Amino acid sequence: MNFSVNKDIKRQIIFNIIYIVIVLGLTALAFYFTLRGKTSEVLKDLGSANWGYIIAILGVVLGCILARSIAVFSLTRIFDKDYRFHRAIAIDQIGSLYRMVTPAGLGSHVMETFVYNKQGIRMSNALSILAMYTIVYQVVLILYGLLSIIIKHQMISDIGYISFGRGAVSIWLLIGIGFGFNILTIGFVFLLSYWEPFYKFIKGPIYSLAHKLHLIRDLEASRTRLDASKVNFRNNLKNLLKHVKTLLVVALMFFIYITISYSVPYICGLAVGNTSATANYWDSVLLSNVHQMATCVIPIPGSAGVSELVFYNLFYKSNFYSSEDITRASLLLWRTLMFVIPLFIAFIYTIIYRPRKKVVSYENNQNQDTEVQG
Repeated sequence: MNFSVNKDIKRQIIFNIIYIVIVLGLTALAFYFTLRGKTSEVLKDLGSANWGYIIAILGVVLGCILARSIAVFSLTRIFDKDYRFHRAIAIDQIGSLYRMVTPAGLGSHVMETFVYNKQGIRMSNALSILAMYTIVYQVVLILYGLLSIIIKHQMISDIGYISFGRGAVSIWLLIGIGFGFNILTIGFVFLLSYWEPFYKFIKGPIYSLAHKLHLIRDLEASRTRLDASKVNFRNNLKNLLKHVKTLLVVALMFFIYITISYSVPYICGLAVGNTSATANYWDSVLLSNVHQMATCVIPIPGSAGVSELVFYNLFYKSNFYSSEDITRASLLLWRTLMFVIPLFIAFIYTIIYRPRKKVVSYENNQNQDTEVQG
């Protein structure tokens, strides 16, 4: 039994390493093109960077982890009053790793649900927590996005196109697709909750095909479990919506998370000596929000390569940075401190974290469902 567990852990570590190598390879390639033709100038700017600002950015990284973990902790405590904060950090870090190394972050919720189960949170509750987490985050993100578009409409229009090689794509097209994706994400969560034809499709053709492929042994038992999970998921989601104070705390944490993380391009500019008169804290936040909308649908792990390209076009063409050299140096600093380092932190945390298998009795499972109704 231990051999099987150790084998699964080793296999997962190998997959994680492969994912990270791919992402870092694409990032390194983007760094190469960033430095090409300007290597000495960019390295000079980085070499003379102000370490005080770099330390401040590392503080932002920790602040982001803290804000997201408080959001996880607040939602989970609705179901488990004995839930501990260090477990919420584990959910955040393992989820962060898979958001960074899987296309469009699609692997994160699967692993988060798995870890929740190991922590003693039943699957239907875990799915409800993650669904509400996603809904609140997307709502805050969309509101921020609307604010960015309204305030920075002219600046975005002046940028016009994102150039890549000999081609170009409209910045408004990318933003529109990204904005639509964020809205559809919320819609998909409610689709899982309330749209009955979706469940009929899963129970019918999908489960029948899985049964024929011997992926499901007992077809009727699987359909029964799906019905039970559907009912629990719907009830939990409805009950979560009643906890207004908790949802406001979660929304506040996401507001703080977005605000401080999107300010990093501004701090990077300060670190490498940016003197542009047009650069300010809130321009950094709003342009970074535009960057998120333009890259969130890219089906590449971590949007590696594309993220750097969009960043360069947005912040250089908007005259946010005083020169091309400063733009390139800030880009390298931003990507290293806000992606590469958090990636390694999340990877190390994922490797060393071993949740104690919490045995949850039937009565405790029932309590998890009934506590949320209070």
